[in-house]
Amino acid sequence: LGLPRLIELVDARKKPVTPTMDIYLDSDAKTDQTKAVAIAKNILQTTVNDLIVNTDTDYATKISINLNQKKLKDRSCTIDDVLSALESNKKFKIEPLGDTVVLNLVDEESDVPTVIAIRNKVLKTTVKGVPDVQRVTIVKKDNEWVIQTTGSNLSKVLAVKGIDLNNVRTNNVSEIGETLGIEAARNALINELSNTLEDQGLEVDQRYLMLVSDLMCHRGYMQQIGRHGIAGTKDS
Repeated sequence: LGLPRLIELVDARKKPVTPTMDIYLDSDAKTDQTKAVAIAKNILQTTVNDLIVNTDTDYATKISINLNQKKLKDRSCTIDDVLSALESNKKFKIEPLGDTVVLNLVDEESDVPTVIAIRNKVLKTTVKGVPDVQRVTIVKKDNEWVIQTTGSNLSKVLAVKGIDLNNVRTNNVSEIGETLGIEAARNALINELSNTLEDQGLEVDQRYLMLVSDLMCHRGYMQQIGRHGIAGTKDS
């Protein structure tokens, strides 16, 4: 399989890939399931919408958020965490009433579309965890606990306490380039190309994969192969 044919295959097989991560834990947590679960909860993105029973609004002056204590406990969150996440929004004043948080709108002349937009933004507000990590699973590999995620945010995950900073993996090559640099992205790209082609039963010399990766990274940033990238910059 020659280099031109390999480039065609790489371009033809471009499909949306769900970002995932494998997060290994430090020496204190990797053998302790309780600590691993606690770290996983700190990684999993928790929004206001994940913690409520329902919301009520008069579409003019206020929005009421009814929190669920069981959901709060399951996500290791408190009402104070919700209040802290919302306090920076200047479009309303917060009034806690037990398990209900009332948001009194500052603009008394708000119309229905505006109130709906504010409510939707509130529900999407992150209370805890890493943005874009929608799901976490804890698995055991070689007698140690590993956190696997659906969704990826490498820079934010590296700031979470309890993980092994030298052993965090993501299949989002662009994110690797932005966080760790273009050389790290090049190495990750070689691995991703190799794994993808092996899954298709194709045997390709590793030097071809290195050439393609070098071509995609030689400008210091990631370029795709197709007409919106490298192929589009050539006359022929």
